[in-house]
Amino acid sequence: MSGDWLDRLRHHQESLSRAEHALVEYVNAHPDLAARATQRDLADAAGISKPVIISCFRRMGFASYREFQASIEAFFATQIDSLVASRRVHERVRTLDQLVREAAAVDLRALERLVAATDVAILDEIARRIHGAGSVFVMGPSTGRYPAHYLAQRLPRYGVTTMLVQQDPRHIPDMLHLMGPEDVLILFHYSDDDDWLRRTLQPRLVGQTWVALISATIHPSWVAAVDRFVHVPRGEMEFKNSMALPMHYANLLLLAYELVHRGEVDAQLTTLESTRRVWSDPVGTES
Repeated sequence: MSGDWLDRLRHHQESLSRAEHALVEYVNAHPDLAARATQRDLADAAGISKPVIISCFRRMGFASYREFQASIEAFFATQIDSLVASRRVHERVRTLDQLVREAAAVDLRALERLVAATDVAILDEIARRIHGAGSVFVMGPSTGRYPAHYLAQRLPRYGVTTMLVQQDPRHIPDMLHLMGPEDVLILFHYSDDDDWLRRTLQPRLVGQTWVALISATIHPSWVAAVDRFVHVPRGEMEFKNSMALPMHYANLLLLAYELVHRGEVDAQLTTLESTRRVWSDPVGTES
């Protein structure tokens, strides 16, 4: 689904007029504006006419301007052009002092959006499901690996048996077949390819395991296939912090777990500190 924009562009690029090519170039350089602007605003920004927009989206096989925008938004939600993102940062930031202030401001805006969008009841449910699970399996291909790895690395601190599902496709089934009805599967979907979701969410593989999907892309098929769907978009395309919100949400899950199960967490962390002291003094020289 997310690759629809690129697929259509590749298929029809030879048939586009010079003005339509100019529009496409503008869209690829400014996808955030193109996905939300009116036809008039997009035409003015790209320096072309409204009829060019209409002829372009129709030539690419879109039934409407809104469908055209939805395809742009879906693609660029997962495809962040590093070069374009760098250029945008450089346009706004000239010194390291500016960079520090801008980075802090961008993350602050991201956190404010996260606060507004977070469903506390779902956060509480995931924390309780993790606590009651036999094992927690965490998976996130592509850039989804960042929040997945972070969560899987820290959950064992609380005594939670956790498995980070490998990226090697040949070994993924070996790991997932261990899941049972007492387990939890947490998926982070921030890939331009959702074929891995189709493979993972097969009933024969997932069975009765409770599944939470955290993703920037709202796809009806995947929302319906899991027990809880959490929409967590990426960071700002105008700044190179595309995984800011997913990482914040992974940390929020950990903090929620600590708060909901504070007594047991305190005991586990106390034991962990004792284990660390043993590790740092293997010959027993400390009193």
